[in-house]
Amino acid sequence: MEQMQTPEEGEQKKRISIRKRLAHQWRQRTLLWEFLKRDLQARYVGSVMGFFWSVINPIVLLGLYTFIFGFVIRPDFTGRYVIDSGNRMEIALYIFCGLLPWYALQEAILRSTTCIVDNGHLIRQIRFPAKILPAYLVLSSLINQLIGTFVLIGAIWFIRGAFSTALAAFPLVVILQGMLAFGLALFLCTLHVYLRDTAPLVTIGVMVAMWTTPMFYTLEAIPEKIRTLVLFNPFSHMIILYHGTFLDKEGAWPDLTHWVIMATVSLLALFVGYRIFTRAHSEFVDVI
Repeated sequence: MEQMQTPEEGEQKKRISIRKRLAHQWRQRTLLWEFLKRDLQARYVGSVMGFFWSVINPIVLLGLYTFIFGFVIRPDFTGRYVIDSGNRMEIALYIFCGLLPWYALQEAILRSTTCIVDNGHLIRQIRFPAKILPAYLVLSSLINQLIGTFVLIGAIWFIRGAFSTALAAFPLVVILQGMLAFGLALFLCTLHVYLRDTAPLVTIGVMVAMWTTPMFYTLEAIPEKIRTLVLFNPFSHMIILYHGTFLDKEGAWPDLTHWVIMATVSLLALFVGYRIFTRAHSEFVDVI
């Protein structure tokens, strides 16, 4: 006859279960750090300049944007986040501020889409935590973005001589971006396991999304009907938050509407991506 479990025994088993889960999470964090460290080192292995390329690349990009959009194309950048639309450096600052997080998001999405299929030998190991793969790629892209952000802050100081007080919102925007990137990464890498056309479709989708976000133009400079379509793109609100955080003329935080939309999209992407990945990852071994 099966013995009944006393409340003390049940509480003890619960404590043991919690300790096991915490230990498991700790081991995953350690593994995550090892993957992240290896990825960052692999970017510049054999390079003389090494990690300094992470600083040099943003500086070169800033110079290119200044030349192309300040001297060659000269579009109208009149808007809330551009102090002087005739100032070539202001235009470059606006574009650079938007493209920094976009490049990070794009890198995380594109690399994560194929990460499960590309690491099939790891997935076949029974106890390997598959979520580590998209997680370290998202973190790697964010770290490189943070390095470029120091260049952006230096450029703002050089051009404007002061910072916006809304800069305090930067950590919150990065967190929302990380949640959005991780959610999309989980969903897309799962989809790619079953549909190998996902990767090229994502590449096209990222390209379309880039040109429908207000990075190479301001919202104020486009017609009202087109502006509505641009705001329908959820990535637009992420870029607007970054522009508001770094470049707002009066130091005001970005409008609450953009925060709400960005937070909603990020949480939804994380929830959906996590649920789909968790339910499907046990089948990866059979499909890969």
